[in-house]
Amino acid sequence: MPAAKLDVQLTERMLQAGATQAEVIAEHARRNIQISQPTISTAIKDGRIKYSTNRGLTRMGVPWKLLPEHRHLSPARMLRIQARHDQGLPISETLERQRERWIAGLMLDNTVIHYDPTTREGFWRFPRREGIDTWYVREPWIDDDGNPIPRPA
Repeated sequence: MPAAKLDVQLTERMLQAGATQAEVIAEHARRNIQISQPTISTAIKDGRIKYSTNRGLTRMGVPWKLLPEHRHLSPARMLRIQARHDQGLPISETLERQRERWIAGLMLDNTVIHYDPTTREGFWRFPRREGIDTWYVREPWIDDDGNPIPRPA
């Protein structure tokens, strides 16, 4: 039976070189070591592997605090993928095609994404406000005249 012990040094080197967690798992399997993705994530979270997971990237891609039922909806996923793209981080071919189609639709309609946690749908497309909405989301802290909106405490 294959060993089930994570090679921390190998994993850290691979992740820092840009490998995905799936590639790390495949390399371990090639070495007859069976590990899972949660094993890698736990090692990162516990600090055994020194690697930045770019958690701030999700915040950049999705500027709102999402309700649990909205976190995995398509607009949230696409915004996170677009943020990865903007940072030059790797994206699978399938996700890249999805991102391109999604962004093309936003550009064609000249719309941006708005989040309203009080609705079941959560996400809405709104017309882009020229000079205000500069990315793919409706700027949540700027009104239609370009003035700052006070953030809740």
